[in-house]
Amino acid sequence: MKEERSELANKIKEYRKLRNMTAQDLSEKSGINLSTIKKYETDGRNPKLEQLQKIADALEVSIFEFLDIEIKSVSDILSLLNKMNESTSMNWMIDDETGTANISFNINEINKSLCDYTLFNNNESLIIEENKNQYSSFIKKLIMNNGKIK
Repeated sequence: MKEERSELANKIKEYRKLRNMTAQDLSEKSGINLSTIKKYETDGRNPKLEQLQKIADALEVSIFEFLDIEIKSVSDILSLLNKMNESTSMNWMIDDETGTANISFNINEINKSLCDYTLFNNNESLIIEENKNQYSSFIKKLIMNNGKIK
């Protein structure tokens, strides 16, 4: 359990710094007491879901960045796709020859971000150890492009 909290504490602090915010800035923007923010970042306390949502909103990232969701089954994936489909209009295509499903969105910003992610991710095998931080940074920049979908 301690590892999960440490991961969460690190993510809160990391996204705050990526936004060039101080702990005081995050406190003011989220409405959460500064001492509480510091406890979250130093692993002295674990935020409840409501507090975590306030932090995510203040940092302009999805709360999903802070949740450790383990996907173990096809049902888990279908549930996530269903939630995405409820939030935005998705286009579903089936390739009869290969039996593969393809998904696209009616929102260009989503499609562009997915293309950027895919192009970068397909080159992941070219990433050597010293460039892993650069890879992580690129993905975080895509995640921080938190445009509204409705």
